Amino acid sequence: MKWWFRQSLTTKIFIGMLTGMILGLVYPPISNLKFLGDIFIRLIQVVIVPLVFSVLVVSMASIDLRSFGRLGVKVFFFYTATTVVASILGVVLANIMQPGVGLDPSVLAKLTPPKPASPPPLAEIFLNMVPLNIVDAAAKGTMIQIVVFAIFFGLVIGAVGKKAEPVRVLLEGVYQIMVKMVWAIMEMAPYAVFALMAWLTGVTGFKALLPLAKYILATIIGVSFQTFIVVSIFVAVIARVNPWQFYKRSLDYMMVAFTTRSSAASLPIALQVAEQKLGIHPRIAGFSLPLGSVMNQDGSAIWWPIAAMFIAQLYGLPITLEQQIYLVVLVNLIGLGSTGIPSGGIILLAMILTSMGWPVEGIALIMGVDVIPDMFRTTLNVVDDLSGALMVAATEKGMLRRDILSGERELSADEITFTGVEKG
Repeated sequence: MKWWFRQSLTTKIFIGMLTGMILGLVYPPISNLKFLGDIFIRLIQVVIVPLVFSVLVVSMASIDLRSFGRLGVKVFFFYTATTVVASILGVVLANIMQPGVGLDPSVLAKLTPPKPASPPPLAEIFLNMVPLNIVDAAAKGTMIQIVVFAIFFGLVIGAVGKKAEPVRVLLEGVYQIMVKMVWAIMEMAPYAVFALMAWLTGVTGFKALLPLAKYILATIIGVSFQTFIVVSIFVAVIARVNPWQFYKRSLDYMMVAFTTRSSAASLPIALQVAEQKLGIHPRIAGFSLPLGSVMNQDGSAIWWPIAAMFIAQLYGLPITLEQQIYLVVLVNLIGLGSTGIPSGGIILLAMILTSMGWPVEGIALIMGVDVIPDMFRTTLNVVDDLSGALMVAATEKGMLRRDILSGERELSADEITFTGVEKG
């Protein structure tokens, strides 16, 4: 046991993931331990709203209004650029790998069509971004509404000045408490990852995935290319950071995202990694990461075209070049409003299929194995958020501590502050 406690958290999480995967295959009843993973996810979820609200308010209150516009433009540019590349990559891979060609059509007779979904009007998407009741938005976990209110609230605190300082100090205290809670919760991560992987392999096994191997493989290849090639180029060229160093320092975060399959649940760990391992100033991390979690969906932007074209190919439908261009545009537009729509990617996929005139009932086939592609696309979603924050910090003077990024210096939770990366 002493050997176990001497290992780093990253090593423990990796061991938990590997042993859970193996034991789930050789002893499926161990999948009953899934409740341990569910407890971990609940503990992470319970800190999301107070953490995101406090970090955004304090970040906005600390930002000069003149620099806010500049930061917003940079964040939007980085997130939009990578999403466009991701959607094009998804279409290209669907053309090359032809995932829907060659599958047994008889499986279609067993599919149960999902509930029909229609895309909401554009005005409704924007309207849903503004909360009617912030308490109700917090209770429901409607992140986009919380983000919008927190940004507005923080900017007003900064404009009010000294009279609002007690509120800013109070919320910075809340943020520090949430950071400490995340540290404590993360100690449970290796055991939660073990339980989740044991459940996954114990319930599904590998044989159930074979009929859809091409579809799953296409998604994994696309996500891996975007993660390790496209993101690496952005990080190396714009942030002037060694991509290997970036991934090495972000590994804890990536593995938690991979196993929990939740961008929101990964956000508290993202803030911790950004500030304490990558040296990103809390003002940048606190603005970029919550915003990225609700508008940056690169993993989904790759998956939507692959899934949609997979279904069209499965039904033997011809796909023209014009349709593929329209699909890329549609994915980028619909992705911007994805956070305001319940049920996430599957419902949005139904909207895309409806817009393209392709069979919506094909989703039933994908839903059965969605857990595997979802693990990969969620990991890319969160890695893109972190790389975006890194690039913004690198282009702002004094907002990136490269000694922390290189591992020469590592901050504890007590040393994080919004008035300077280190206290004192």
